[in-house]
Amino acid sequence: MSVVCADSYGWLLDSCAHIDEGLQRCVSHRDGLEKPTYFKCCFKREYFNILKPHVQIQQHRDILNTANHSSAEHAKTDLQTRKKRKRKQRDLNTGELDAHIYHEKIRSVVLEGSRALLEAGRQCGYLIDDLTAPSSTSVLSHECRLAALCDMAKLLPLTDESAEAPVQTLNRDGLDPSLDLFSCITENPSDCAYEVMLMKEKYLLPPRSRFLLSDITRMHPLINNGDKYDLIVLDPPWENKSVKRSNRYSSLPSSQLKQLPVPALAAPECLLVTWVTNRAKHLRFVKEELYPYWEVEVLAEWLWVKVTRSGEFVFPLDSPHKKPYEVLVLGRYRSATDQSVRSSTAEGLPEQRLLISVPSVLHSHKPSLSAVLKPYISPKPKCLELFARSLQCDWTSWGNEVIKFQHSSYFTRERAEEPSKTSETPITQ
Repeated sequence: MSVVCADSYGWLLDSCAHIDEGLQRCVSHRDGLEKPTYFKCCFKREYFNILKPHVQIQQHRDILNTANHSSAEHAKTDLQTRKKRKRKQRDLNTGELDAHIYHEKIRSVVLEGSRALLEAGRQCGYLIDDLTAPSSTSVLSHECRLAALCDMAKLLPLTDESAEAPVQTLNRDGLDPSLDLFSCITENPSDCAYEVMLMKEKYLLPPRSRFLLSDITRMHPLINNGDKYDLIVLDPPWENKSVKRSNRYSSLPSSQLKQLPVPALAAPECLLVTWVTNRAKHLRFVKEELYPYWEVEVLAEWLWVKVTRSGEFVFPLDSPHKKPYEVLVLGRYRSATDQSVRSSTAEGLPEQRLLISVPSVLHSHKPSLSAVLKPYISPKPKCLELFARSLQCDWTSWGNEVIKFQHSSYFTRERAEEPSKTSETPITQ
């Protein structure tokens, strides 16, 4: 279970534990052998091994850099120059002022709400104050080429966008390597995770997971499949200066988000959740433009608070640059044609909650919301994640890097006993 503890303020989450839940029994068919290999997998813990706040690490680097300067005078001059560049409060631009006002509004909630949850996390042993120093080995991530492959796939002839979209499933030996991953949904219908070879790379597909690998121009297989979703989660690649400098992934202008076919995918009373960066204009765009355009009623703003393994904020709460939290905007899809439909099974959505967790060092690797959103959606819901980079049990996922964090290099593995024939769910032939 990903929820370590909970109270009226929110939840303390263990993201790694949630990933591991669906991978306790994995199977792999290799080289055409009749007998499969069974094993279990765990997401590598070093990707969640944040021991100290980021700002302390940066300060340490600054000290080392200063010590290497040719003279102390040079360091003094450099410090004075940096101080001059700092703008006073009255010099902040409109966006920065909006962000400051928002921060002052939620600051006390973050402080008060996180205190009890973090203490509970220490008492149960999940958060540990006495931590050993991190090893000197660097954490490596797999070089993902999925987005580039999606761009190449756009050169292929377009399929009939009005035709019913096929769903390809795993067979006894995994996926047929000739199958098309870009124009139809791929599914693992089994109760067992499968390791498969896709585009000459090994990936782990969780049980009962489905995905479509494509960009925003080729989403019609999702629509044509006919499914309507009770929960839709979006993690858009927001534009910002850091992304442009690092060239880590392609961003998407806010205006293009309106092209997403959310109304065509949403069931009546669908719960829509959008991750938003700490730029005031992005939050304002979601609440005042995007959700109204999709006929989604804004109901709540939750906060994801990022902490170290000892329970410290990863950035100082009042840092003028980076904050230790991100915003989630939650709303209900309420089309004018479905005004008579109201959910009678889901609980009322709280206006404010905290989700506290140790973040991944991998960029844009968000915690799962499955456990915390369960009370607010219908039983046995259909769930969809847009701009996903990983898969979840019982979810459909879409994006141009949708299986990025399912690559086998992110996991450790150990052998597991072969299940009895009666307990293994058969794979569709």
